[in-house]
Amino acid sequence: MCVSTYRLYCKGLVSEEVVKDESRQIGGFGVAICDAEDNRLFEMKKVLGDEESSHQQVAELASLIHALNWALELDLGRVTFFCDDSNILEYVTGKAEPNESNVATLVKEVSLLQSRFLFCEALPVSRDITFVLQLAKDAITSQIRWREGNVYMETCPLCYEHVPSDEKLEVPGCFHRFCVDCIKKQAEVALELVKPVNCPSLGCNSELQREDCEGLLEPKQLDLMTKYKKASMIKGSERVYCPTCDNVMAKPNLIEYTKSFFVDAELSGARKCTECGYCFCGKCKAGWHYGMTCDEFVKSESIETSSEDEECYEALAKSLGWKRCGNCKLMIAHDGGCNRIICSCKFEFCFVCGAEWNKEANCNCPTGLESDDQ
Repeated sequence: MCVSTYRLYCKGLVSEEVVKDESRQIGGFGVAICDAEDNRLFEMKKVLGDEESSHQQVAELASLIHALNWALELDLGRVTFFCDDSNILEYVTGKAEPNESNVATLVKEVSLLQSRFLFCEALPVSRDITFVLQLAKDAITSQIRWREGNVYMETCPLCYEHVPSDEKLEVPGCFHRFCVDCIKKQAEVALELVKPVNCPSLGCNSELQREDCEGLLEPKQLDLMTKYKKASMIKGSERVYCPTCDNVMAKPNLIEYTKSFFVDAELSGARKCTECGYCFCGKCKAGWHYGMTCDEFVKSESIETSSEDEECYEALAKSLGWKRCGNCKLMIAHDGGCNRIICSCKFEFCFVCGAEWNKEANCNCPTGLESDDQ
């Protein structure tokens, strides 16, 4: 006769939270009991006491003790519990001894509870346990809310403003919560600096994805998030940007795609954007110049605009407020926001004065002044 062994997942958390004007250390835990196929049967989330919330290892062991007691109450004779903390796993399996007395006391309690089962073993976590982490975080969140009339309120740990709970955004992965305005500002600054949008909590590297910011950011900003995410997944030396639509591509993939249109793409340097279809030179990034070197193409009369057309173009550009990149001379439009421009050739310059961007001073021109030809 086969006897089932139940699988026990638990997580204890300790978090420094601001409740109204007071900073407090709060603990909570989550437990899930699953069958042998990992189907969830029972779930629990509860608040940890002050002593149990003294630090993370204590919270982890306290959550395990609550979980084992619950399994005994349910009369589960055989259980396997999983630890995502390697130190805790070593303590409960007897491979290491804790230095702190309060941790050692809890480890002994775990051992006594294990002896009450027909079978009880500890193993390292081998699957995603976000579901119990969320339960633990929910237990913590329940302690940082208060009621004002019919509305639950929370304090944003960044701006310290008291805001309705439904106006806070929880960062997936770490479950830190901030008001919508602070998350929006964090995202805007990160995108301006061409960086991923990370959780604002100090030391936390959880990254916000496009879907997390739907409804918070403008469509253009969401597209930038997608572009930066795509770029971050491509090794720097293999990134290729389209000169027209700025689509980022991996060089090997781009070459293979281009070969469908230019058989000799790898040798000739021809490239065809996978997004807009623009054909360009992989070396100079100008439009594809078959049969000519880059220098020959630049000097070629075939690309020289007549003086009359050039004057018309320059007049149009001036009327529209366009500026040329100081490096590749590409004409660029500016639709507002920061004056820091990053051209497709990767040259960074100030849109007001046209000079190369000064990273220390943030701008090379007097604040608020515009050049005469703008």
